[in-house]
Amino acid sequence: MPLVIFVDDSETALASTRMVTDSMPITVKQYLSAVDALNEIKGGMVPDLIITDMNMPVMNGFEFLQGVRANASTARTPVLMLTTETRDELKAQGKALGLTGWVVKPFNPAQLKQAISRVLRLA
Repeated sequence: MPLVIFVDDSETALASTRMVTDSMPITVKQYLSAVDALNEIKGGMVPDLIITDMNMPVMNGFEFLQGVRANASTARTPVLMLTTETRDELKAQGKALGLTGWVVKPFNPAQLKQAISRVLRLA
């Protein structure tokens, strides 16, 4: 099963994503810290999809994305930003850094499920 990791400093947001993904044919790992997630990636974890928040303490979503892209094993891993941010300049910056897509919180569960399914090419 594909491995999808969620990175968000909000327990509530992680619980919401867990409810959406429970019925999907994927393995999910969740992280409250981008630093912890990046350390696991540097340690050899290779997720099939990464979904991260933008505004987090210590390391924000763009800094995390840069770390993911700098790692040879995850340089091409799809990354979705799941955030309350909607500004076009941030979306453009994310795209320039290699972001795959942008999902706005609060998210529609069906929309998030569809985004995951589309990126992972699930039936």
